[in-house]
Amino acid sequence: MKPRIGIALFLLLLSLRAKAQQGMEIQVRTSENTLAAPWAGGLNACQFGRIDLDGDGVKDLIAFDRHGNRLLCFLNRGGTGEIDYVFAPEYAKFFPKLTDWTIFADYDGDGREDIFTYSKGWAGMKVFRNASAEQIGFECVACPYLTSWQGGGEVNIIATNADYPSIADLDGDGDLDILAFGVLGTFIEKHRNLSVERYGTRDSLVFEKTDHCWGRVAESEENNAMFLDTCLFGKSLIMNENDLRHRGATFAVRDLTGNGLPDLILADVDYPGLTFLKNGGTPDNALMVSQEARFPQNEPVSLFSMPVPFFTDIDNDGVDDLLVSPFDPNPMACEGQKSVWLYLNKGTNETPDFQLYTKSFLQSEMIDVGTGAFPVFADVDGDGLTDLIVGNIGDLDSTYYIYGSLQTHRTARLSLYKNVGTRQNPVFQLFDNDFAGLGQHKLMGLVATFGDLDGDGRNEMIVGTAGGHLLLLDAGFNLVDADFLHFGKPWSTPCLFDVDGDGVLDLVVGDESGKLTHYQGVGQGLFQPAADDWGQVDVCDHAASYFGYSVPTLFRVGDEVLLAVGSEQGKVFLFNNLQNHAFTDVSDRWSDCVGAFDNRFGLRSACALADLNADGALEMVAGNFGGGLELINGDIAVNHGVEDAKPDIFSIYPNPANGPFTVDGKGRLSIINLLGQTVKEAETDGPTTVVLPSGMYFVKLNGQVRSVVVK
Repeated sequence: MKPRIGIALFLLLLSLRAKAQQGMEIQVRTSENTLAAPWAGGLNACQFGRIDLDGDGVKDLIAFDRHGNRLLCFLNRGGTGEIDYVFAPEYAKFFPKLTDWTIFADYDGDGREDIFTYSKGWAGMKVFRNASAEQIGFECVACPYLTSWQGGGEVNIIATNADYPSIADLDGDGDLDILAFGVLGTFIEKHRNLSVERYGTRDSLVFEKTDHCWGRVAESEENNAMFLDTCLFGKSLIMNENDLRHRGATFAVRDLTGNGLPDLILADVDYPGLTFLKNGGTPDNALMVSQEARFPQNEPVSLFSMPVPFFTDIDNDGVDDLLVSPFDPNPMACEGQKSVWLYLNKGTNETPDFQLYTKSFLQSEMIDVGTGAFPVFADVDGDGLTDLIVGNIGDLDSTYYIYGSLQTHRTARLSLYKNVGTRQNPVFQLFDNDFAGLGQHKLMGLVATFGDLDGDGRNEMIVGTAGGHLLLLDAGFNLVDADFLHFGKPWSTPCLFDVDGDGVLDLVVGDESGKLTHYQGVGQGLFQPAADDWGQVDVCDHAASYFGYSVPTLFRVGDEVLLAVGSEQGKVFLFNNLQNHAFTDVSDRWSDCVGAFDNRFGLRSACALADLNADGALEMVAGNFGGGLELINGDIAVNHGVEDAKPDIFSIYPNPANGPFTVDGKGRLSIINLLGQTVKEAETDGPTTVVLPSGMYFVKLNGQVRSVVVK
């Protein structure tokens, strides 16, 4: 059955009931151009499950993003044939800490989904039983890892952070069995659950390894080739030092042919698609007899590296649909945007017909700028309203192999969300997803900061890059210096602020080390080095990483200047006593600034603070590796905006202009004023001269948008 209404509209209409992470209602416009869950934080590499969160008897939706170990909860408000999910972050606090992967499955048959998840440090999995009563809750029943009877003793069921196992009733006896790759990572091992056989119920976790080569199928150690009717016989179990061990895969089992036998869907690291293998054996002896390398056939999955499939009923029609998202443990091995594909099942559970519905399920209703999100507040057009600019690590634009390993190249951009509301009621509208046209330079990791450097009343912009350069752009946002101050430390993250109150902007720059560099401002855009280890700040978690990826933000509360620093670990640190040689970490006092919040934003956090609604209190937005933002202490609407940028580049000159300006490009040209009105439309075949009254305009050509100022 086709859904009666689209995802975006249903999310929109019911978003009025959604709660922000800190429990405030998210206020959004009730129009088709308004994001339903703008501050949900973005999605990158997700796994999904169904749990009744609110006790209404309806299964809700859980999304777990392994890039930052973030759990997102969505209430299911849909009727039959409806796709209707409401972001409900207030439920996330009831879940245990999950790492790398998770499977939601009801092992004890009580109708409530339990949790199987990776047990970090033990090369195994642990299990949390759903013990919900008046509110949802869990208890660990297999910690630190789940075991199976193997070779005369109880042995850890091997699981890695790079493999996604399958948990299902494989033999039809009612309890849940486990399929996982063996230690060599080539053959699939079956761990049979003996709960029903021993106790007559399915409520126990008693496993025995009964098959070392389930399905008689093997995966190549060197690529994603599948070998049918192949087992260990004749193959050495001794691993040589130079063996190319299989490095990761995902699979799911489900009867997709209607013969009552569990078929296999499998994906491999460094490959973008799913392979379907048909089971032609018996309930006791699985045998994969054929394979299709492109699944689903009508529009195959293509998700960069190692997609993981989930079969669940999304549109509430009683038939399971298909969700697919990347699984690769490498955070850079992901599209960032359009990384949650939804296929609706137009057939039955026995003979499914999966039709692609969207490539950005849930994502399309969030601020999601791809991979990484680095926010900054500034008035970019001089209208007195605070705008939002978001940098990112970069959008995937090409891939290549080095010594058999898949690599990526990314291009970062700045997204401009212009404030089209009022001082008291801000509304952010996406106007430009390549602000200042920096995408043409093919840089990665753009982090912007704004300030009036030359005293003319207009903001210049400094942009940090992953390569360690600082870019200086003038008040028209034209690049004037591609190596400002010769900074040179990778992943530079600048922040302009008058630290010492002398009326001159200073510059503080973070980098991948987790430390900060301070430049003293001496006027007219000139700086002199002041401290290479400013305040002895170091946000690197040395027990877990060599890097800290510090992202500084300075702000004022009353007469006090405070320093916020984002980090690789996802925490936003807070420091005071900035006049001292060593600053004081007061991260436990965030509630004094913006209210209490859970200071865990996944991976690679960054923040921006401002009084957005003129109520005398600060609001904060925090970015993360998922490409989204979370809002603290505020209710701010966000509209959909321009279409995604296309690779075609056009230019505007001069900019700013004292009169006529030229748009150099080919295609359909539209020019929009700050009221959202189209003031000029034309087909262009090259340089086109435009004459307009003084003001700021947005020029759209072939899906890309640039800003231009006419004096």
